[in-house]
Order: sequence, then C-alpha cells, then structure tokens
Amino acid sequence: MEEKITYARAKEILQNQKISPKGLERVFLYESLGRVLAKDIFASEDMPEVALSNMDGYALSSTMIGESKGVFKIFSENPAGNQESIELPLTKPYAIKTLTGAAMPKGADILVPFENTNINGEYLEVNEFPKIGEFIRKVGDNYKKGEKLLSQGTKLNAIHIGLLASLNQVFVEVFEKPKVGILVSGNEILEIGESKSNPNTLYNANGHLLYAKIKENGGNPKLYPILKDEKSSIQDCLKEALEECDLVVSTGGASVGDYDFIQAISKQWSDEVVFKGVRIKPGQHIIYAHFHQKQFFGLPGFPNSTLVTFELFVKEILGKLCGVLCRENILEVTLKEDVQKGDERLEFRVCNIRNEGGQFFIDFEGKKSFQSAILNNFCPLDDARMGLAVLEGNRLKGDRIPVIVLG
Repeated sequence: MEEKITYARAKEILQNQKISPKGLERVFLYESLGRVLAKDIFASEDMPEVALSNMDGYALSSTMIGESKGVFKIFSENPAGNQESIELPLTKPYAIKTLTGAAMPKGADILVPFENTNINGEYLEVNEFPKIGEFIRKVGDNYKKGEKLLSQGTKLNAIHIGLLASLNQVFVEVFEKPKVGILVSGNEILEIGESKSNPNTLYNANGHLLYAKIKENGGNPKLYPILKDEKSSIQDCLKEALEECDLVVSTGGASVGDYDFIQAISKQWSDEVVFKGVRIKPGQHIIYAHFHQKQFFGLPGFPNSTLVTFELFVKEILGKLCGVLCRENILEVTLKEDVQKGDERLEFRVCNIRNEGGQFFIDFEGKKSFQSAILNNFCPLDDARMGLAVLEGNRLKGDRIPVIVLG
C-alpha cells in the first residue's frame, strides 16, 4: 500500500491497472446510443458504389466541348434512384438532365449546374463549364470497402448511429455496462423524501450525485440504503456490494475521525489497499483498493470532494470497465484574476470557463468559497462552462494555467 502519494503517482497507478471491460452484448441500433463499441467497424462496400451527381445539373462529356461551341442537345432525364443504366451518346454533343443524387451517366465526366445554363427548346446553352469531376461524388468518396470507420472503445453518439445505419447495421455489438455499487454512510444523512426533524441533518446529495455521474459515464449504478456509523453493518453491506458489483464507491467515512469506518475497514484489509491518501485539495483522504478482487474507491464525504475525486480518479477505472479510454479534456486557459492558495497541496479549484471573442479565460465569479461542502459552486447561474483549475502555487492575472473541463 502506498500512502499520501502525489497526484501524478495516483494517476500513474490507475492508468497502469490491467482491467478488462465487461462481456459483449448485441443490441438494436437505437439502443447502442451512448454505449461503448466492442468491435472495430469496417466498410463492407464502397460508398458511393457509383459516381453520383452532387447537384441538379446536366451531365455531358468533356470530349464534346470543342465541337459543341457551348450548345448541347438534351438527350434525356436522369432522376435520383433511376433503375435504368443511362449512357451518354458520344456521337455528337448531347447532355442528360441529371438531378442531385442520381448516378452519373456512363461516358459523362462533367456536371454543369442548372444556374450555369440557359435552355432554348431542346437545346442547352452552357455559360460556364466546370472542371472535370467537379460537383460529382466519385466512387468511394465517403469510404472505400475495407476502410476502418469506427474504433473499438468509441462511445456511440447520434452521428455514429447515422453512419451505422448507412452500413445497414441493424444490430451493434457493445460492451456490457459494469455494475457500480454506491455506499453512503453517516448518522447525519437522510434519504430524499424524508422529513427533517433535526437541523443538523443533510439530505443524500452524494448518493444521487454519484448515481448520476456513474450513469452519465456508462455504468449501471446501484444505490444501497444509507448506512449509519456502525462498523459491522458497513462491513456487511460492503461485502454484499462487492459480491454484486464490479466496482464499489463509498462516500463518507474515509477520513480519520472516530466514526470513519471505511478507513478502519481499509486498515483491516490493508493487504488489498493500493493507495490511501493523495496530496491534493480537495479529496486528500481518498482510498483505492482491490477488495475481494473487486475495484473499490472510498471517497471523502463532502460533496465537492466527492465530485472532484470521482472526476479525477473513479472515471479512470470506470472507463476501463466500460471499455472506453478515459481522456481528460485539459485546456491551457488565461486567468482573469490573481489566485492565492492556503497550503502547499496541489489544488483543483472549481472555476468558470468563458469564451470571449474566441479566447478562453477563467474566473471564480459567484464561487462562495472553496470549502468542500459547497456543491452549488458547480452549478453556474449563467452560460459559463465549469472546470477545475489546477493550482500548484499562487498565480497572477494573465497567467496561463491548466484547467480540466467538466461535463
């Protein structure tokens, strides 16, 4: 077990974990939205299979331009979806009216858009000739047979669904969602919907925050009943969750107080703890373990600490279980104000990210303080994006600093 390690060392440990994703399942195309692709997708044929008109126009042969003196006889019409194989005669200057999406007639290599022509009875007068192949989609322009189109580990979005539909992919193989157990402990915690009779109680924000974050990141969350500060009941529930789930995340009880039983259980099962304590603010009391060959995180109980440590650490392991690589979105952004720090720990401070005239800046407007209990700091009242400013020391207005983009 490693204790009180640096953030860089904690990330290195998590990134080096050899964790296989869950098994595969085959789902209908629509049901694959938001799921993680389990196999590479390759094109089974060229797209398009034949050259297509990209505009409404007239198809003609470049070999007839000199002879035509800009005048072509309209030979026939070629609509999109035409079942007939159309061929352009090359005996004299002919043109075939060819609409958007129609296959280019055999022998034609130029498409003249409608707006570049005049019609005089059955004759076409061309005002301006385009280049050969212009306004024409060539065979395989979209993709060629055997071309890799999507990679295993891709989290599928609406655009991917459209691409898969173009490949006639009715069913899609995706990774199963890992089951993630959520344990919340504390005598002061009430479940939402309960009546508060004591002002010294709090509603279960952490449990439902984690439920949503796990679902948002591809897991299948299970929120267990709130646990009171009693070691044996917490241990029993932890064992049950480890049997039922692939990953267990607890919140609360990871500090060093008299009632921090996750810390006590970690000491009892110390051989299975990978690291305990990371020199960061907030969230220094985080625990990562392989309890009973299952993945486990003990997160601090303050809401800010819970959210930050989930973003920095839990997402890394959850991503591996889902089969997707976890890539932090980090920007170098300009500070709009001076920043003072209270201690030497690496700090992840919630901030506003604003785009001003194409340049990104960060500020701390509306942040009531940076205490670990103030979750509403992450809920802006304007259109700012949220981020975590990475602070190694005091910084000055105008400095460029790294920021982890949230959401």
